[in-house]
Amino acid sequence: MGQQDQKGDFDRFVRIPEVAHVTGLSRSTIYNCVEDGTFPAPVRLTARAIAWKESEIREWMDNRKREVA
Repeated sequence: MGQQDQKGDFDRFVRIPEVAHVTGLSRSTIYNCVEDGTFPAPVRLTARAIAWKESEIREWMDNRKREVA
């Protein structure tokens, strides 16, 4: 999935509270996984704000489902 998702809408950025909510991971676990390369890296939006691409989070979740199954 590139810049557009399956509906044709542009990919959106999601902040850490939503990432934690949809993945079920804590903030610290998300950052630890980013550091060790097992979770998508965030994108810097401004000097003090970061977010994740929603499509990358969905892809990570789909891959986790396949690994567990």
